[in-house]
Amino acid sequence: MRRLGIIDLGSNSVRLIIIDVDERNAHHQIENIKETVRLSSSLDAQGNLGEEAMEYAVETVGLFVRFCQARKVDRILAVATAAVRNAPNGKELIERIQARTGVKIQVLSGEEEAYLGYIGLVNSTPLTNGLIADFGGGSVKLSSFEDRLSSSSMVYEFGVVSLAERFSLMDRPTPENLRAMEEFLDAQFERAAKMAPEPPLVGIGGTFRSIARIYRKRKHYLPDITDGIEIPYGEVKAIYDTVSQMSHSERLHVPGLERARADLIVAGSAMAVKLMDSIGADKLVVSTASIRDGIFYKYLLPRDPILFNVLSHHLDNLIRYHGLDEDHTRRISNLAVTLYDQLQGLHGMGSTARRLLLIAGVLHEIGQVISVEGLEKHTLYMMLNTPFSGLTQRERVMAAYLAASHDEVYLPDFDDYVTRGPLGPEDREIITKLIPILQIVHSLDRSHTGVVTQVQTQLREGSCEIFVISKANADLEIKDARRRAPEFERVYGRKLIVSPR
Repeated sequence: MRRLGIIDLGSNSVRLIIIDVDERNAHHQIENIKETVRLSSSLDAQGNLGEEAMEYAVETVGLFVRFCQARKVDRILAVATAAVRNAPNGKELIERIQARTGVKIQVLSGEEEAYLGYIGLVNSTPLTNGLIADFGGGSVKLSSFEDRLSSSSMVYEFGVVSLAERFSLMDRPTPENLRAMEEFLDAQFERAAKMAPEPPLVGIGGTFRSIARIYRKRKHYLPDITDGIEIPYGEVKAIYDTVSQMSHSERLHVPGLERARADLIVAGSAMAVKLMDSIGADKLVVSTASIRDGIFYKYLLPRDPILFNVLSHHLDNLIRYHGLDEDHTRRISNLAVTLYDQLQGLHGMGSTARRLLLIAGVLHEIGQVISVEGLEKHTLYMMLNTPFSGLTQRERVMAAYLAASHDEVYLPDFDDYVTRGPLGPEDREIITKLIPILQIVHSLDRSHTGVVTQVQTQLREGSCEIFVISKANADLEIKDARRRAPEFERVYGRKLIVSPR
């Protein structure tokens, strides 16, 4: 087991994440710590970092290094971004940190920072095209990608902190300052339209996470997670319109907004709105990926840090990290899609539903890492809350309900995810049709021995007969599969017959 620490000295905050990586490269983040430092808000007339902020940064990095030592971290990777990169005395801060902590910090160029953000994002999203935006305290990084490949990037040397200070946005802004700021952003982001032939806008970083948290609270959104959330343009604009009319003290009470970002949310939300205006984006997709993820994947995969298949990687990672019975889960998944294909004429669904079934088959017992008692509710919880990338939120919720129903139908609060979340009214029917298929194949490997090797299906008027092909006696599995007949008949209106062959 290797334990990696990554320190990110940003313009607004210092962050530390610690990740465990085992001998099979299965990985899991075990720590995520942030301290607000505001390096970019203490510049003198020449752009030098202020002494107080520098000393605070040195102390914070030193504290993080000692924490890494206490947590037995094997290696620390550390980077700095725009505030240090642009300050004439940035090198002095890096040398001071190294002298006091022993850690050498790599100062990233704007292009390197944008590329790391691209790596982190493209390795964690199902999107294949879009424009990535990362609003730092002292810079804006834009990266476009097409077919998952980076196509162009752009760096602006202003960020949420510098913009808020320049236009006096930290407390209640005047109409004149808001207008001047909006005109400035319109002019700056005019070039961005050429980078994004195909929206959406994908936001990474603290500003976008703040917008997502405010949106979730306003809408009582389900699931209560940020990664992959899709926010309509009108909602982003409404957040900006609301917070821009508030004083700093009033913003402290905005549900979902961190106190440390109350003075920056006007600048950040304005930047989001104006960038969406410039590229014609009708929605904002928020990702929790970051440059720290990019650093990690460059460490994990030094030859080529771009994952070949995002979903497969994260499925494999969950199986390996949590020690699931991989042979069993793969058998269930394979049998499930085989049966799905053979029942095509009955259910009439396509590749999207088939993919959900495959995923649910792989992860149908992930809840056992909590307890086998109440497995269905633990599976639903794990599917919705464990770090898991490569799916939209709609796909994630649907796969979670399906996996949780692998033994008994379990759809608590489903309608709430329709009215307050990413599901559509038609999604219940899709899940309802898939549940009997997953339940049947789960029964066919009930003993986890792989005795059942194949199924063959014959549809007749009023009935569906499944012939079970096995390499040994499969009486236990066949008997358990017959238990699924009432649910199958309720959904499909046909009698289910399970027979050996």
